[in-house]
Amino acid sequence: MPEHLPDGLAPTLKSVVVGSIDEAASRGAAKVESEHLLLSIAASGDIAADSLAEVGLDYEGIESALRVEREHALRAAGIEPVAEQRLLATRDSRPGWGASIRDALRRANFRAHRGRSRDERERLAVADAAVGALRADLGTVPRAIAYAGIDRTALIARLEALG
Repeated sequence: MPEHLPDGLAPTLKSVVVGSIDEAASRGAAKVESEHLLLSIAASGDIAADSLAEVGLDYEGIESALRVEREHALRAAGIEPVAEQRLLATRDSRPGWGASIRDALRRANFRAHRGRSRDERERLAVADAAVGALRADLGTVPRAIAYAGIDRTALIARLEALG
């Protein structure tokens, strides 16, 4: 697990992090990145997933935003987008930890709720991870969110207000 996770990892947050590994693996990615974390959060049924869904970033919405971002990136490189099935790689091993998920978990303020009960910290940990992913200024996630027309600052504020 990345080193920036809280001690005594809450079960919900742990399942989301493990889910991000599964998301990366199912896409044939060599590294688990912050977009895999967001997809896992969206699939979690957590209150953070509800907040994402309220602005159009449910699982399918995030997949769509990522697809648009990938198409823009390919076109910027002078490559016409290809069918997603052709982009899937076959991997025999689990993906490693990428820089963007490490940075997202570093930006997540898991200590902000220290004085609260364990149940409250558990309830807010996934939202903290989502905020960490959304605070990136560069990379796939901020570009995908921008292409989706989502106000990232307002979404971060919404997630932070859950506490």
